Amino acid sequence: MSRLASIVLLGVAACTAPTLRTVPRVVDGNLEHGPFISPYAYEWFIEGEAWSSQDQHGQAAMAFENAAAAPSDDALLMTRLAEEYELSGDSRRADRTLAAARRSHPGSPWVALAQGRIAQHRGETTDAIEAFLRAQSQASTWDEPVIGLAETLIGSGRPERASAVLLAYLRASNEVRSERARGVLLDLARRRGDVETWRLAVALGAHSSRAEQALRAGKLALRRGQPALAARTLAPALDTAQHVAVWLRALLESGGRAEVASFLAASTNPETGDWSKRVDLLLEIGEADVVLALLNSVPPSPKAEYSKGRALLLKGNFVEAASVFAAVPLGAASFEAARLDFAECASALGRRGAAAEALSQAPHYSLAVRETLAALFLQEGALRAGLRLFDPKRDLERATLAALFERAGHFEEAAAYYAAVKAPGLDAAGLRARVLAERLASQGKRRSAIEVLERWTVSAPDDLYARVRLVELLAADDQVELARNRGRRALEVIDEPQLRKHLIAVLERSVHAE
Repeated sequence: MSRLASIVLLGVAACTAPTLRTVPRVVDGNLEHGPFISPYAYEWFIEGEAWSSQDQHGQAAMAFENAAAAPSDDALLMTRLAEEYELSGDSRRADRTLAAARRSHPGSPWVALAQGRIAQHRGETTDAIEAFLRAQSQASTWDEPVIGLAETLIGSGRPERASAVLLAYLRASNEVRSERARGVLLDLARRRGDVETWRLAVALGAHSSRAEQALRAGKLALRRGQPALAARTLAPALDTAQHVAVWLRALLESGGRAEVASFLAASTNPETGDWSKRVDLLLEIGEADVVLALLNSVPPSPKAEYSKGRALLLKGNFVEAASVFAAVPLGAASFEAARLDFAECASALGRRGAAAEALSQAPHYSLAVRETLAALFLQEGALRAGLRLFDPKRDLERATLAALFERAGHFEEAAAYYAAVKAPGLDAAGLRARVLAERLASQGKRRSAIEVLERWTVSAPDDLYARVRLVELLAADDQVELARNRGRRALEVIDEPQLRKHLIAVLERSVHAE
């Protein structure tokens, strides 16, 4: 019922204006003429709205009483006081104040609006609807009566009628203020799964083609956690590659993986892309068998061979996949990726030497290749050989060195390297969090570092290294009990020997520190 109203007095100096003088003013976005509000009353009015926004309606009513103590004969002030009396549980005062407002301002939309809100609060549906309709007829450009009417209809089990009322208002309104009514309509359509109303509500907010409106509606539904609604919205409008991409994402998020696979396998829609793009999408969702069947109708090429290898790798057929990856020729666009995947297959088969040899064949030693090769060296206990692959003067490689030290059990060195990374454009969220946390910790801002890692580990509980580092910082900050609780929970899921040993040592130190 309550909304934060703002009053701006125009063209009149507060210190010189006479009482009860009529002045132009803007009230909650509407220009109207009303009595001058003294600075004293204005301050109390603003305080009342602030209390109301915090659901402290008793305090709000007291503030509006103080505002009303200054003579102004203002319909808005009287009706807001009545509404806050009602919300604070004082219905008698609400009725008396509303009756006084009705006698003083019989044709004011503020009075009708307050009557509707109070009746709605009491569950008096018929009276609320009549009052909101009266307010709408008295102030046809306001959105408050329409929103109140729609909410009353929804509450009384008439959502279809509420949608119709909101759509009619939005179609007739060119006001920016209608965004609030559009938000109510979007929420109603979302809860009902009403695709057509959802699309209409989005369309009424922008001047664009039907295809653009469908895309906007689909993206909005995804942002609001309604992938099934997004998929239904976009299904009739697969006009561009972007439409198709958003539709496929919506299908996946709503559990339609089989439908996505079927569409990609048989699609003739040019916006879906060529066979290569469709195969890549199928591999992303793990449809290895569909990929292998699709590749049977594709002419031989290095890309086709590489895709076949990826499908076999997904199925866990490491031997056959490795032979396919080995056949991808030098110079092919997928050669480096094939070397990386071959190394994964060889490692899975226990042939680390073959994996390292394959990686050494990749030209220019890309960062991804060197990282994989360094991981192989680390597994063999050859940390120094892995470290020599990177240049500590380069930011991204410094971050790689930090991770390498961490996995080797050199946690102090890892923290120092993370803190030294300066690149502002780090892509990986986890890396950004670690770098920021270690930079703050190195500056003595331990609490801030803890906050960064707490936020990150909530969203990424699988980042066990970050969780252990958080426990370490908590213990160093004398938050011993919290460190122990977090540490015990982390120990339950940590298998990596070096990390587990380090966490146990951190917890033992926290015990001895007491």
